[in-house]
Amino acid sequence: MTQSTSLPGFTGILPFRLPRTDIIRFLVIALFTISIIGITYISMAAGYGTIIPQLFYFPILYATYFYPDRGLYVAGICAVAYLIVAVSVVSLDPMIIGGIILQALLFVGIAAGSGFVLRSKEISSYTVPEEDVNAIQAMLRTGENDHVEFKLQSLWSADLTKEQISESESAEVRKYRTNASKFIIARSIAGFLNTDGGDIVIGIKEDRIHNAITVVGIENDYPKLIEADRNPDGYRRMIVDAIIRKYLLEIYDTASRFIHISFPVVSGRTLCHLHITPSDKPVFVDSGTEEIFFVRIDASTRAITGKNLTRYTLTRFSGS
Repeated sequence: MTQSTSLPGFTGILPFRLPRTDIIRFLVIALFTISIIGITYISMAAGYGTIIPQLFYFPILYATYFYPDRGLYVAGICAVAYLIVAVSVVSLDPMIIGGIILQALLFVGIAAGSGFVLRSKEISSYTVPEEDVNAIQAMLRTGENDHVEFKLQSLWSADLTKEQISESESAEVRKYRTNASKFIIARSIAGFLNTDGGDIVIGIKEDRIHNAITVVGIENDYPKLIEADRNPDGYRRMIVDAIIRKYLLEIYDTASRFIHISFPVVSGRTLCHLHITPSDKPVFVDSGTEEIFFVRIDASTRAITGKNLTRYTLTRFSGS
């Protein structure tokens, strides 16, 4: 279903790993935080510290909005900075110190609560069963194309023996061994992220000889999961932790912005539907030994390198 072809050229990718949008957001957060620390010190030293702590909410909420998981780091930095500044200028009264500590803890609580709400909202926004089922049925009628990819399983390589791996004709199996199937899913995700987005549906069997498509579901993958995870929630965790976190770590914290996972039931079988929107920055697959850039071309996923990679990223992400 997918194809990987490396074009000749060097693999220098560092210039594309930190897009302009992330740099600007980092600078905004840093400038916000530094400015507020300075204002806090001056104001508290002058005895006007009542409203000052609330100013820290701005960088915390800004960071959490764009990076729900990393907002906690900003909250932690703000809490430590506030504690240091406050303790250095106020009297060491137990009640005052207790209030300062409580306020610092509130920073972390605001980041954790805001991040939870944002993640919950993003997940619920893309799990409308009837619409999802209708979308899947339309994909089954039209078949694979540059925006649709069908997969039978995501864990088919997990139980391969050494003999099967050594005898396999698949380059992915020989290279990634029992993780080959997870790498292939990650490769397809990255291809859609780097191109125009699309849909991956797991649990579909294709018979290319007879041009037939059969809905088989993800139930055949369940035995390869621990017993407690043999359900859609456990399968979602596997996709996120064993595929996205392992091979697409650079978008792990913001994956829910681009990858929406649902489990429609079609013909009595549960499918895993990954609806992927285009990324605003280049996404590389980290294989452990190299970082590979994939794009979607027609109904296949291909790797590009060298001058082709440079031209593509400059064109595709020029506005990021």
